[in-house]
Amino acid sequence: MDIKIMRTGTQHLHGDPDTSDVTNTYLVIDNGREFRITCRTHTHGGNLGIAGQEGILYTDEDDNTVRRQVIAVGRTCGISIENDEVVEGLSPRALRGVVIADRSKETKEIRLITEGAEESCGQPVLLIDRSVRDLGTSR
Repeated sequence: MDIKIMRTGTQHLHGDPDTSDVTNTYLVIDNGREFRITCRTHTHGGNLGIAGQEGILYTDEDDNTVRRQVIAVGRTCGISIENDEVVEGLSPRALRGVVIADRSKETKEIRLITEGAEESCGQPVLLIDRSVRDLGTSR
């Protein structure tokens, strides 16, 4: 498995760099498939999405997949799930890598590699700008 993550853009709410509402966009290449993932953070939390598409991304631990869920406000003031689908080719580890990149404010290339990582007991090796980093302290 080889996952590459690179930040490609940053947008601040209303163009104000002092705002807490920031959306970073990342190019994610997960085993040869490309995705543009958005990571929006604000004072109340954050979420991941696919650029240009509605909904949020989450990992389904039961089947080890990434899913995109679209919710809508119903007529009776409740919410309903309009769509909940698997995002083919995008792995939960890729989402974890995006979160690591966003939290660390990393602007260089990040790679998660599992092949040939015998010394890490099956855990991916984290490379930031080709330097090995400890995955446990990058959370």
